[in-house]
Amino acid sequence: MKKLLTIISLLLSCTLLLCGCFPQIMIIPDNDSIGEPKVFEKDGIKLTLTENFVEKKSELGFYAYYVSNYCGVVVLKEDFLLEEGLADRSLEEYTGNVIANNGHTGIKPQNQDDLWFYVRDKNGTRSYSYSYKGSNAFWIVQFLCMTSDAPKLEDLFYLWANSVEVE
Repeated sequence: MKKLLTIISLLLSCTLLLCGCFPQIMIIPDNDSIGEPKVFEKDGIKLTLTENFVEKKSELGFYAYYVSNYCGVVVLKEDFLLEEGLADRSLEEYTGNVIANNGHTGIKPQNQDDLWFYVRDKNGTRSYSYSYKGSNAFWIVQFLCMTSDAPKLEDLFYLWANSVEVE
């Protein structure tokens, strides 16, 4: 439980950190400039973004952290060993617990094509947090952008969320 609260705090910190950076570098790509697909792999997870992303070292302890000039992607991993019974939870239960443990009120887990996620707006930033269940851990892949740009990016986020593979 303590690890989960730490992860949640890190998510919030990243959201605030990225919120401060986006106004200076935000350029929404059009279909011609979105970039070619690029696969990013890290032990236990693989996702497809575009060549416009670079992996950054996370100073906040994220498992992985990718940025482009129009959004950011944060990956969190929560090993099943951190809490007894964690492996027995469904993705819906896990996503609901993440929402509740972050103190988000009025937000419910959503499901689209077997992807569990939730959407949150705070301080001009919107985050789309997708949950995945692997063989030994839950994963959260969070896509972050300016709230005003979210309608232009949410289809991309959904496409990239569908590309995620976890072990």
